[in-house]
Amino acid sequence: MIRQRPDRDGLQVQVYAGRDPLTGRKRYVSRQVPGKGRAALKAAKQVEAELLAEVGAGRHRGSRDRTMAELLERWFEWRQTVRPISPTTVMSYRGDLDRYILPALGELPVRQLDAATLDTFYARLRTGGGKQGRPLSASIVREVHAILSGALKQALVWGWIGHNPAKLATSPAVQKADVRPPQAEDATRLLTVAMAEDPELGLFLRLAVVLGARRGELCSLRWSDVDVDRGEILIAGGVVRVHGQPLIDKDTKTHAKRRVAVGAATLDLLKAHRVEQAKTALACGATLAPDAYVFSHAPDGGSPISPDGVSHRFGKLARRLGVRCRLHDLRHFMVTQLVAGGVDWRTVSGRAGHADGHMTLATYAHFQQAQDRHAADLMESLLAPPATPDAR
Repeated sequence: MIRQRPDRDGLQVQVYAGRDPLTGRKRYVSRQVPGKGRAALKAAKQVEAELLAEVGAGRHRGSRDRTMAELLERWFEWRQTVRPISPTTVMSYRGDLDRYILPALGELPVRQLDAATLDTFYARLRTGGGKQGRPLSASIVREVHAILSGALKQALVWGWIGHNPAKLATSPAVQKADVRPPQAEDATRLLTVAMAEDPELGLFLRLAVVLGARRGELCSLRWSDVDVDRGEILIAGGVVRVHGQPLIDKDTKTHAKRRVAVGAATLDLLKAHRVEQAKTALACGATLAPDAYVFSHAPDGGSPISPDGVSHRFGKLARRLGVRCRLHDLRHFMVTQLVAGGVDWRTVSGRAGHADGHMTLATYAHFQQAQDRHAADLMESLLAPPATPDAR
């Protein structure tokens, strides 16, 4: 469309550029052509043809004035609606955006961001991006990179940019964590003392070892998840704490449920624990519901215990016994013991609730030394020459 605007000299050329992918509003690209008469009209038609060609090539999709702040806020809102995301991850993303990304890149137009700018930004975060100019860890910078990669990938889908510069940027490498599960005698000592001094904590630790469950998964455990007849426990959720909010009971880390078998001795301890819970509820004038939490300080079992609280209790016990061990290391203990016992990787992975067996194999492969030696001895025996009879 070419028109004369009364408030300006010359002609205005306006071309329809489609609808905004988020708001659905119509967008137009316009330019001003100075002058009057036929010459101005001819120039305006030429500009109109150029704009139509640019729109057809995807160069005008409402992104010219978009800033990184607008992209990141829209992406952050969109991300929470398309796929499951943990409340703790949402909180972490929000913190990274507010502390690191928006102050540095928020005012930058999306189309001006390139890989060199991102690499410089990551380097600055690593050397002094934290509080009082302290260096940030590689894992935090990688999380920042993940946020920017996701947002820029979506900007490409929305037509705000023609390529994703985060694909060419280099995030810092993170050293793989050294898995150090406790020795069998230390794990036994922790469980024995805990069971004698604090039966609830003792049962919690036993389940951590037997099930290999994460602490939040155990806090989320309900009596309706315990199948005494079949000797199975359903791991269906996980309790997390988000700052400023009550405890949240969500799905598992991998968003998948799993059933895990338990032995008779563990089932007996669970039965005894439920009897004690029911007695406590009755003494307080309450009733223990069928779906009450297995670990709860509420008389009716209606609310879970805090994962941080359990970690604190375990930490005090481990320090007192002189055992260098985190609560999460009991999960590692289960995996390494099963691997050492010759249990196949698929079963170990499923019991631990890993997304796939590759993660289990990559993390715990160095604990296969005993099986590897056994395999070597087996092959030697197969290739050994047959014994020759004594010549007489």
